[in-house]
Amino acid sequence: MQLKQRGFAQLTEIMALLRHPEKGCPWDLKQSYQSITAHTIEEAYEVVDAIEAADFAELKEELGDLLLQVVFYAQMAREENRFTIDDVINGICEKLIRRHPHIFADVEAKDSETVLKNWEAIKQAEKKEKAKDETLLSGIPKHLPSLLAAHRIGEKTSRVGFDWKNTEGVFAKLEEEVLELEEAQAEKNAEAIEHEFGDVLFTLAQAGRHLGLNAETALRKANVRCMQGFAWMEKNADAELSTLSERELEDLWQQAKLHSGK
Repeated sequence: MQLKQRGFAQLTEIMALLRHPEKGCPWDLKQSYQSITAHTIEEAYEVVDAIEAADFAELKEELGDLLLQVVFYAQMAREENRFTIDDVINGICEKLIRRHPHIFADVEAKDSETVLKNWEAIKQAEKKEKAKDETLLSGIPKHLPSLLAAHRIGEKTSRVGFDWKNTEGVFAKLEEEVLELEEAQAEKNAEAIEHEFGDVLFTLAQAGRHLGLNAETALRKANVRCMQGFAWMEKNADAELSTLSERELEDLWQQAKLHSGK
């Protein structure tokens, strides 16, 4: 089959052919918005993996896979006369122009902090036009990873002044939350333990934000270090790990850390 387009237009042409009701691919025709959401999440994380590995050949491929997800959703919507990929593109262009008045209008923004505050104010004004029950935090996706959601909550509330003034204030709050967790644990109150543990995690995410870190990213990197270290232990242990003593396991773990340099 000879394709008529090139570049992005060719991608949309391919997607339309894959979804053709008579000549399309059985698998692609079977899909729905709901059935490919897991693929979308997976592709987004694969983009992150490629970025953190500084593998730009892989990043190019993964960005293509992620772009395909957008085109897939838009094709299904086009078939239902809801919207087209052009509507998607025009919508984001209009949003970027509207939310950057310091570039496309006469508003001044001396630094990135001012830009973010203006962005949030414009966003809230847009939401008020759409629905009266929208709040500052309504735009945070329900399925966002929890540590990332905590970071975004802190970012948004900070823009209206609801935040600690400095890192010391966050650490003081963290100490308070840890004490409350210890008290709940001493009382053996399972519900209170979960509640206080959640507060500790939330406050840790805010501490990371004040340090210029993202808790989700930091934990993901820690997970990778742990998996790499444990793999080294499995490969270099003189016996099955399950047969080693606590002291032997700790010594082996320290060797793994030295080997990785982390």
